Amino acid sequence: MAHLSAPSVEALPFRLKFRQLILLDALGDTQSLRKAAAQTHLTQPAATRAMAELESAFGVQLFVRSHAGMAPTIFGDALIQHARRVLFDVQQAHSDIQALRSGSHGQVRIGSLLPPAASLLPIAIGEMKRQFPQIRASLEQLPQMPLVERVREGSLDIALCRLVTDTDHARDLNQTVLFEDEFVLVASRDHRHAHARSLKLTDLIDDPWVMPHSGGKLHAHVQALFLAQVGRMPTNTVESSTPLVANLLLIEQYGFLNFMQKTIAHSYAKRGQLRILPISLGSPLGPHVIAVRNNAGLAPAVEIALRKLREAAEKTVEETLPA
Repeated sequence: MAHLSAPSVEALPFRLKFRQLILLDALGDTQSLRKAAAQTHLTQPAATRAMAELESAFGVQLFVRSHAGMAPTIFGDALIQHARRVLFDVQQAHSDIQALRSGSHGQVRIGSLLPPAASLLPIAIGEMKRQFPQIRASLEQLPQMPLVERVREGSLDIALCRLVTDTDHARDLNQTVLFEDEFVLVASRDHRHAHARSLKLTDLIDDPWVMPHSGGKLHAHVQALFLAQVGRMPTNTVESSTPLVANLLLIEQYGFLNFMQKTIAHSYAKRGQLRILPISLGSPLGPHVIAVRNNAGLAPAVEIALRKLREAAEKTVEETLPA
């Protein structure tokens, strides 16, 4: 490709069109100019021209063309993410305006890891809806990295996740620590040690265990605890990353032991479904945080949701403190 001249920052806003951003979004998904043109209702020559204009405006090659399609370069990947943020912001602006027109209070999109989703998130949303019934809430449970990426690109307003320590990712986020969630040992309510006031891992080494998958950070901490206190790992184990309900059945019906996050364990212990034993793994995965995009104006509905989440976190922490 011919050398492209450096772009003029002052002229750039006048050279960009929304249609180009929509095309970029489609190309990021399809990596096919023909498919992206069809999705955006452009002819293929018009799509080709739009991409050439974008590359000229930014002074870099955005895609590598081949018989297999169009693969984004590092510049293309970066611009696709920025284009998606702009498009999500426009969608949010439309949502906010329509909410004002209809007299409602807007929309908030929240993604969460399992512990907050099973504990403080229902409390926060319940309280928010009781006070502001017209707020529309969208809730999703996702793993850590998709949560972080979707907040950064703007398709989620709030993420309830672990503290993001990666410098490149963290600089796009405003993070507020909610709570440290230690891992505690849980057993069925009729386990022989269910009411023990003190306990050692040596007393439990031959019990069946639900263990985190090997190779992960949590497994390494569990392994270190067993090796330090017992000198070996238990042999009757199941490695599980299945939904929580499967692990609960193993604990309740088949006598398995499991290190579970305290906020989750506490809610089930309150209902009498399991017992928390006096052994803790600490907090090896770092604190839970609220993450929102840096330098993003927050809609009123998002501000309300943030306030309710902080209040729910304070309540959850208080309830899990020892009496």
